Amino acid sequence: MSKKLKTKFIISMISIATLSIFLVGIITNITIFKKFNTYMEEEQIDRIEDVVKMVEYSYSLDKSWSNRVLSNILNSRLIDNFDIQIKNENGDIVFENFMSNSMMRMHNQMMRSMSKGMMRGSSRSQINDSTTTVKMSELIVDDKRVGTVEIGYAGPFIISQREVDFTRGINNSILFASFISLVLAMLLGLYNSKVMSEPILKITHAANNIREGKLDTNIDMKNDAEELIELSKSINHLAKSLKEQQILRKRLTTDISHELRTPLTILQSHIEAFNDGIWLPTKDKLDICREEVIRLKKLVEQLKYITDIESHRVELEIEQVDLSQLIENVVESFRYEFEIKEIELNKHIRKNVMIEADKDKVRQVMINIISNALKFTDTLGKVDVLLSEDEKSVTIEITDTGIGINKEDIPFVFERFYRSDKSRSRRTGGTGVGLTIAKTLVEAHKGSINVYSQEEKGSRFVIILPKSQKDDNILTI
Repeated sequence: MSKKLKTKFIISMISIATLSIFLVGIITNITIFKKFNTYMEEEQIDRIEDVVKMVEYSYSLDKSWSNRVLSNILNSRLIDNFDIQIKNENGDIVFENFMSNSMMRMHNQMMRSMSKGMMRGSSRSQINDSTTTVKMSELIVDDKRVGTVEIGYAGPFIISQREVDFTRGINNSILFASFISLVLAMLLGLYNSKVMSEPILKITHAANNIREGKLDTNIDMKNDAEELIELSKSINHLAKSLKEQQILRKRLTTDISHELRTPLTILQSHIEAFNDGIWLPTKDKLDICREEVIRLKKLVEQLKYITDIESHRVELEIEQVDLSQLIENVVESFRYEFEIKEIELNKHIRKNVMIEADKDKVRQVMINIISNALKFTDTLGKVDVLLSEDEKSVTIEITDTGIGINKEDIPFVFERFYRSDKSRSRRTGGTGVGLTIAKTLVEAHKGSINVYSQEEKGSRFVIILPKSQKDDNILTI
């Protein structure tokens, strides 16, 4: 059996249609022919009553069983297909008329034909040739009993050719409708399978392109199925995200090589100058070498954090932390650098705010955000640090009047290795991972961090942390 979705869909549609037609055919035959049998039985009762009335009317002509009366009965078409036996008031037979054998055979053939047409929907229509039903009625004329009439007929009721044609017509209509339904089911199956399979094939093709590294892939979905539209959007987003990550990683290679080359070049030139006796190893020269070593160490530490982030695992040592005091200490540790750059540093810190957190990790988040504000705020600017709390969480806000962030760059500021302006980042320093590390550590604490910024007007970072954490010390993100 074919494994293609298109073939399976068509087979499924035809199977469902066939089963539905079969069930509808059976139910229709049972229902219609049950009603038909009831109708024929009622019709038969009416025919017998008509025969009785005809006999009573004929008797009333002469008020006796005269030859004229009996002749009138014999010539009536109402007695066709019946066995008739009339007895007078004394019980003597005065009239008899029987169906011919040929008529009986014809009647039984009609019944068998109709039985086949009913698809065995009614057992009452399957008669034996020898089955005969007899009805006896009293003859009443002018409120006087004048005799009895016995009416016999084959089967439960008399079937004419017209009824047989009617039943055949119904079954032929059902067969024709079944054939049309199967054809329509096949056509609809072909159409629907095409409608369903084409977008899936597009998505599959796009996924294969992404797997092969063709990250410019984009699916233009024209199908109106919500699930397929959402799936195509997800594939498009995946391709876009992978392309952005690829660009960021290439930028990382360039940036890291640049960041490593600069201090290494300085160290190499100083050491060669000391070696060649061009410079004496004075304190000033050694301090420069020391600063470059510290710069390299800081870069290596940041790369270690990147490795931890890539492994999606951050270890937290949860303890009760006085967040007010922690932020106070971090802000004061930056006081000198802000004064050197002539930037106003204000703090609005609520006292005695306690949370369950990893003290060192929260300190690093604050250092990364505040140092970021220091780098991108010009002289005579201002930075405000605010701490507030509610019943379940704490809110930290760091607001600066710095250069701000382009509207297009805001969605990417927390991306790994992302820097909106490479030349400006090199001028201010850093590797573009500080905000990524901050976001990762905040989310490890089940918190959130967001940025609101306007270019040339400054930025505001809002950090929300829960006051309590789970008991486990390792939280996987």
